[in-house]
Amino acid sequence: MQTLTPIHDFLEQYANSGTVRCHMPGHKGRPLFDITEISGADSLYESSGIIAQSEDIAAKLFGSEKTLYSCGGSTLAIQTMLALVKHSGKDEVIAARGSHRSFISGCIHCGLTPVWVYPKDYMSSEVSPLAIEEKLNLRTAAVFINSIDYYGGRSDIPAIAKVCEKHGVPLLADNAHGAYLKFTRAADHPITQGASMCADSAHKTLLALTGGAYLHIADKRFLQNAKEMMSAFGSSSPSYLILDSLDCFNGFISENPDAVITLCDKLSMLKTELISAGIPVRRSDEMRLTLDCIAAGSTGTACANELRRRGIECEYADERCCVLLFGIGTSDEDIKRVKNALISGGCFPLEKPEALPEFILAEYVMPPRKAFYSPLAENIPIDKAEGKICAELWSPCPPGVPVIMPGERINKAACRMLKADRKTYIRAF
Repeated sequence: MQTLTPIHDFLEQYANSGTVRCHMPGHKGRPLFDITEISGADSLYESSGIIAQSEDIAAKLFGSEKTLYSCGGSTLAIQTMLALVKHSGKDEVIAARGSHRSFISGCIHCGLTPVWVYPKDYMSSEVSPLAIEEKLNLRTAAVFINSIDYYGGRSDIPAIAKVCEKHGVPLLADNAHGAYLKFTRAADHPITQGASMCADSAHKTLLALTGGAYLHIADKRFLQNAKEMMSAFGSSSPSYLILDSLDCFNGFISENPDAVITLCDKLSMLKTELISAGIPVRRSDEMRLTLDCIAAGSTGTACANELRRRGIECEYADERCCVLLFGIGTSDEDIKRVKNALISGGCFPLEKPEALPEFILAEYVMPPRKAFYSPLAENIPIDKAEGKICAELWSPCPPGVPVIMPGERINKAACRMLKADRKTYIRAF
């Protein structure tokens, strides 16, 4: 019978072999499973042995033509996707403005120019398929969608996929927060819904160590050079601890296929009970609880501070919302503590928001790569930055959504938000 965890099995066998480790890393086996590309261990960017076997198992689980492991998070997977579409010779990517900074940095390195589609609300991933279609032109290399967003909103990927298919343009999905979607009742993962390629962060909601992620490929056009493109951005010394955690999830979900469904049912019940108790819960994906703190006369940051005082650390908070992110490791006791803390009262201190986050409608001046590497760029005080061309990627993380992009002209609204983020200088020219 073929093993479900070939990487883990190899690491366990090697750890118990008593072999003298005359190879990297220098700790020589503490922790035991941390190794390098020794004989039999396979290489991430070649994948002809145990890693290839494990990736094939993951591809079957997620329903992709091919799944590549990433030890550099979804960032590495996104950079790889952009490098693959760059081979088309086209130089524009239509994208939602709330895209993560990893998309922008990938555009900079690949020489691609984002063409923005703005959603109705700040940081939302809900963009109109019609708005995307209106932006398509002969220079469009791909459409890039971030879904799920930090508030838990989602894009209409099936509708957007139809637009992309109609025009022969690949659809790339940043699904960093939604790797679990394949294992819900709906199984509405972007690859299932028609995306050409998709980046998943396995560490955000599944069982992988931080940095563990997937690049799923459904479009056969991008299979041949995917490993080569990933190696151009990723470390030549990928972590076997991360690879082991990705491998072990294959075994876990194969043996516990209803684990995600069971957890989502419990979280759905939690949300229902909170709403019944008058807690302002905003609509979101299954794996997070988004509290609409403005509706409660408070702010997300005030709510997060109060929950922290009660021993609950949140994923994200801003002036508008407080977001709690759950995952496979969430226990029944964790859910109970969250419920009790919120229902007991006092989690929404009266507080007026200083300034609600907003998208900056900045003038596009030049490609991001040209601005980012401009020899004219220098650090300029925010008070003197208005009218200058931004050469920096400023994106407080979380949520990692850039306030202003390289190649955009800095306006008053951008200066106001930069000050709100307590930034005093910005690289510009």
